[in-house]
Amino acid sequence: MESPSSAANLKYQTLSEDVDSSVESSSAANWKHSVLYLSFLCSVIYFFQSQISHNLLIGHRPVRVKKTSPDLPLRFRSDGTFKILQVADMHYGNGRLTRCRDVLDSEFDRCSDLNTSHFLRKMIEAEKPHFIAFTGDNIFGSSSVDAAESMLRAFGPAIDSGVPWAAILGNHDQESTMTREELMSFISLMDYSVSQVNPLAEDLSKGGSAKNIDGFGNYDLRVYGAPGSYLANTSILNLFFLDSGDRETVEGVQTYGWIKESQLHWLRDVSQGFQIAQQRLFLRTNHQRLYFFISQFQRSGSCGTKR
Repeated sequence: MESPSSAANLKYQTLSEDVDSSVESSSAANWKHSVLYLSFLCSVIYFFQSQISHNLLIGHRPVRVKKTSPDLPLRFRSDGTFKILQVADMHYGNGRLTRCRDVLDSEFDRCSDLNTSHFLRKMIEAEKPHFIAFTGDNIFGSSSVDAAESMLRAFGPAIDSGVPWAAILGNHDQESTMTREELMSFISLMDYSVSQVNPLAEDLSKGGSAKNIDGFGNYDLRVYGAPGSYLANTSILNLFFLDSGDRETVEGVQTYGWIKESQLHWLRDVSQGFQIAQQRLFLRTNHQRLYFFISQFQRSGSCGTKR
């Protein structure tokens, strides 16, 4: 016969085991709830952080590529003018988060890429150009977390103005998230851009070895006479854009890039073709004007020879 003491001990042991089991179940449930709560909290934090970072980095406008073409061809005005605004070395980064360099300490906190945008917008309003040429280092690649967004914001004032514009690359543009070829292709698709990745097919067919032209962003733009004039169907100004590359290594030494022979070959062929056409048209009484936009010019004894 079981003694009262043994029965009491057995009941106590059973009760203790039930309590321990209940505690373990409760702990497991609490642990699962904690994991789920932390996961949810992290997701919420990440979502808001992404939204805030996007708005701070560049702006509130959605990134889009919707090709709105300008009125073409490019033409002189009836008063004989064709004004070009040239913009170089904007070094655009991440909008308001990219601070200005070489400014007073008192100006540092309120000076950013947005100042560049404001200045460019004011210049366009003041000068009222007929064409805008961006000639390299449009963005500062190492300071840009998204090359496409930075490019859109850098060219934003020109796009908003509706003025035809074109661009070439410097030695810093490709240091972010896109290659030089991708950048030029992207630029050529922007609103009001007349940029080209490389010469048109009909130009390359005349250039022989230029079919393998070096770089990205070699092209020419033709400006015609004023509407209604006897030069309305004639190109009287030609703008040449040449890609001088980014960096090269010569005999183990890193230096800047330069214009290659394939580019010069294409340039000679196209310009000679224009000169012959102009001589026939004007009977040598007028001369066609040629302007060149090159992303950068560097003198270096190791990069080429005098011609």
